[in-house]
Amino acid sequence: MLKQSKTQISLVVTLGLMIIGQMGFSLYKSYSSRSSFQIMPKKKIARAGSAKSFGLTLSEDTHFCVSSVRELDQVFDNCDYTLTKTKTKGEVPRLYLAKLPKDMKRKKKSSNFTFIQVLLPHILKVNEQILSDRNRLLEMQKRQKGGHTLRPSEKIWIMKLASEYRCKSTKIESLLKHVDIIPPSLALAQGILETGGGRSPAALTKNSTFGHMATKTKVAKFESLHASVKAYALNLNRHSAYAHFRKTRASLRTQNQKLCGIKLASCLLKYSERGTAYTRDLQDLIRKRGLGGYDEQHVRLKP
Repeated sequence: MLKQSKTQISLVVTLGLMIIGQMGFSLYKSYSSRSSFQIMPKKKIARAGSAKSFGLTLSEDTHFCVSSVRELDQVFDNCDYTLTKTKTKGEVPRLYLAKLPKDMKRKKKSSNFTFIQVLLPHILKVNEQILSDRNRLLEMQKRQKGGHTLRPSEKIWIMKLASEYRCKSTKIESLLKHVDIIPPSLALAQGILETGGGRSPAALTKNSTFGHMATKTKVAKFESLHASVKAYALNLNRHSAYAHFRKTRASLRTQNQKLCGIKLASCLLKYSERGTAYTRDLQDLIRKRGLGGYDEQHVRLKP
């Protein structure tokens, strides 16, 4: 009789624990589904609750979505990402927001800090990739000057690069004028000017942050903010309208001068129908917002 009672008690306890566990899981699932914060490493989406409430630590090269500016600010706070630290220590986390939250349009027009925080990692990432190709070209050029012949695989790579950048020549000297970075200050200023600091319908619904047009009347749509930044950099680096921009940038390189956003902004007369007025607005924005600080060499993505 005693053995039977113990068995019954054990079954009741086990059943109770199972019920409690199931209820806990259901509550957690319900809570998670209410939050739209999403982390997307390597194109896989992992749902989680609020980053702050879960004490979430984001990994390197994290692509993510949020539902509000408040949630976005929480992510930046958790990663200790501030523009002040960026300028002083040069530390920029590898945080890549996939698309802007809809309530960005309610942000004060006088404040562009959140938009700069969003766009800067994308700009630095694109520049990092461009610089990798540029350094490879420079290494090949050095070997050529030393009397060495390029390998067949390297020649093929150069041909593909020339095609991507629409460079008529496959000479390394010519390619180096195309394969170079965009000063972050210039990219940020153009992004702010073209989208009103991330508040425009094109930025919010089409991830268009640089005024790209699919046709004369239709704004181009991008799958993500990062795709928009990549297209912007490629546009400046290969379109015939910006040959003067590339020539001036190459000249600064030859003189071992910093790629200055204010200087290069004056070369973008054809970027807007407003011409000189547009380039002056870019220069004023770089000065007033102190965007030149992001052009410094120490401002880089965290390793």
